[in-house]
Amino acid sequence: MKRRVLGITGIRSEYFLQRPIFQAITDNPDLELSLVVSGAHLSPIHGFTLKDVEADGFHIVGRIDNLIHSDHAADRVKGAADQLRLLAELADQLRPDWLLAPADREEAITMALCGAYLGISTAHYAAGDRVVGNVDDMVRHAVSRLSHLMLTTHEDARQRLIRAGEQEWRVHNVGHSGLDRLRLTPKFDLKELAALLDVPVIRQPYLVVIQHSLSSEIDQSGGQMRTTLEAAVESGMQVFVSYPNSDPGSRQIIDVIEEYRGKPGVFIFQNIPDVPFVNLLRNAAVLVGNSSLGLLEAPYLKLAAINVGRRQTTRHHSANVFFASHDKREIASLIQSVVRDTETQERIRTCENPFGDGHTGERVAKLLASTPINDELLNKDLSY
Repeated sequence: MKRRVLGITGIRSEYFLQRPIFQAITDNPDLELSLVVSGAHLSPIHGFTLKDVEADGFHIVGRIDNLIHSDHAADRVKGAADQLRLLAELADQLRPDWLLAPADREEAITMALCGAYLGISTAHYAAGDRVVGNVDDMVRHAVSRLSHLMLTTHEDARQRLIRAGEQEWRVHNVGHSGLDRLRLTPKFDLKELAALLDVPVIRQPYLVVIQHSLSSEIDQSGGQMRTTLEAAVESGMQVFVSYPNSDPGSRQIIDVIEEYRGKPGVFIFQNIPDVPFVNLLRNAAVLVGNSSLGLLEAPYLKLAAINVGRRQTTRHHSANVFFASHDKREIASLIQSVVRDTETQERIRTCENPFGDGHTGERVAKLLASTPINDELLNKDLSY
């Protein structure tokens, strides 16, 4: 009999990372996948990306419209509460063999709470990462405590969980699934990419800008975005900007982004579909902002990433990453260094990739299919 796995996705960026795992589960003859789609996926402001999940053909068993469009921190908690209530009903009704909790957002903590209270084995993907200064960091570690199996993206995260008292046999380094999508996505030249993005022409070198709010700096989000965009535009290169995630502070960021709509050389997108997005990154000179993909996926592409501000500063990273404060001159100087300085370019070209080989989905599926589901797994203990 196939083991039934219930997954959840709540936002574009996280879905594209989980998709290789979902596909590997679907392809595994011993597993059967069902999905709950929630949050920003059902939001027109964020491109109504539910349609992308539907187009991929995964079996959707629930749609939870829990996103509250607000920059007020309490509304994120209220949205999570709505999600938890409906998810608990669905998990109790379906009683799958596994719940899959992704990373560090609301979907992860609600899924893990369901597993803990309903006695359903729960696997936490992207466990053990460290991102000080954002509420997601606390959520991620709480989810691991509530989960029965932890799947990390790199060895440092695995060791951190073991030092924190997790039993070693529960913790597995499977790599980062974002590398799976980079490996599997077909390549397009710049002319084809321009057609996919509906822009007249793409000229190299160009920049990609993705910046999110920080939960401890919500009120500063708009000004921080303006600083980054000013530095990017002053580079004289084409700038491709994607909307932020749905965290509090995102509305401020979107308002600033929209001030640049129509400016020469600036192209703004609510949502960039996965295939053109991966190709946009493949051909970019530098990624600017604070997206985790600059640290976790960009090393695989040998892509420079300028991480602006405190978000991601304590996260495991490679030599492709350059950290900057919210200072226009500092950001602009780093952009010029990445594009023009030969020593900097050599540092990027030779950076190591600590996040796997692009076969993470297969490893996750194998663990879900083979890990014994018994009292030892479900009656969790710590090693100290």
